[in-house]
Amino acid sequence: MANPYLPRWEYIPDGEPRVFGGRIYVYGSHDRAGSIDFCDNKLKVWSAPLSDPNKWVCHGDCFRTIDGETPADVDWTDNLLFAPDVVEKDGKYYLYAYIVGAKGCVGVSDRPEGPFKLLSKYKYDIPDHYDDGTFIDPGVLVNDDGRVYIYCGYQGSYMAELKPNMYEVVDGSYKLDIIPTDEPHRFFEACSPRKIGGTYYLIYSPQTGSRLDYATSDSPTGPVTCRGTINDNGMD
Repeated sequence: MANPYLPRWEYIPDGEPRVFGGRIYVYGSHDRAGSIDFCDNKLKVWSAPLSDPNKWVCHGDCFRTIDGETPADVDWTDNLLFAPDVVEKDGKYYLYAYIVGAKGCVGVSDRPEGPFKLLSKYKYDIPDHYDDGTFIDPGVLVNDDGRVYIYCGYQGSYMAELKPNMYEVVDGSYKLDIIPTDEPHRFFEACSPRKIGGTYYLIYSPQTGSRLDYATSDSPTGPVTCRGTINDNGMD
């Protein structure tokens, strides 16, 4: 794969890769060229065939907090969108949107590239919720048994199980500090869950350095063990 893999005028930070139907899809924040702000009020999707990951195609805007080429998908805020995730369940694709400083939400589509239409804000009964319903940097796992888990956090991690409607938290499932806070692998942000074989992997950005670290567990709800660094770009 070429590096950079997208055109030089396109900026997709916080990229979350997913494979659906023989294609790689990249979901992430969207930076506007020349802007003084981090990220944008819209999300875009790019994809490429697994057989040739140099042939990337832009699918355009998939979700918005302000009117543009399409109307806004939310009516309670016009704040910026950061770091989404998308999963498939029962033939539907669900986008988990992190809206800076506002309640987060879930969108749904029949296609992995969207566009995604608002399904609901997150619904939960959690006293003293970590980020008051923002659900920062969501990473979502659809387990083999069909149960769904969301992992979030900034300078501290948390997780919860979601009900089959994909946006309502299961009572009693909320858990703080799913990733240990010990140095040198202390959690900073952006938890990305995966399951490979019988092992659950949580990939994340640690507090120290510009790295990707990972932890593993035998269960989607932990406990997890920090295993080390996957990638370090040397920008400490």
